[in-house]
Amino acid sequence: MDGSGREMHPAVAAALSVMPENDGRARLVGSVIREEDGAVAVVVHTARWRYVVVVLRDGDRWITPTLIIGEGIPTQPRLATNFPTMPLAKQSADIRNSLHNDFVWHAVVGTAALDADSVRVVTTLESRKPEIGDDGLVLALVRAQHGERPLVTVTTRDGREESNYQED
Repeated sequence: MDGSGREMHPAVAAALSVMPENDGRARLVGSVIREEDGAVAVVVHTARWRYVVVVLRDGDRWITPTLIIGEGIPTQPRLATNFPTMPLAKQSADIRNSLHNDFVWHAVVGTAALDADSVRVVTTLESRKPEIGDDGLVLALVRAQHGERPLVTVTTRDGREESNYQED
């Protein structure tokens, strides 16, 4: 069961089961479940670390990555407005090959500023519009071509659009 008493999705349970035990109890922070695509992104916090995990379905099993790397949990207060070319603060990602290696899954996580109204995450394969949590947490799971980096765009309440696009 999850924190609200609902049955926990098996992919979320699989992600929680592979968290390191030496850093305190793992706590589910957020998840995106793409049941029809057989892919789930999970954000987990332990005492000191944030983990972003992409779990894939292979038949009736949910497969976790063999290596999971965490980063420090963001402790700064949520920004009033984002910086240009940095639409999400503390943005990070987990990248995982699809089961047939025809594309990759990108789990994009970060914190939206207080003036953020909406977020779009776009690749050449698809576009997603993830919710912004009460704490500013944004989690998106998108398919992308190998070597492609998702474009993250935040639209602010006053209509500005800021993205992480940078010309090469």
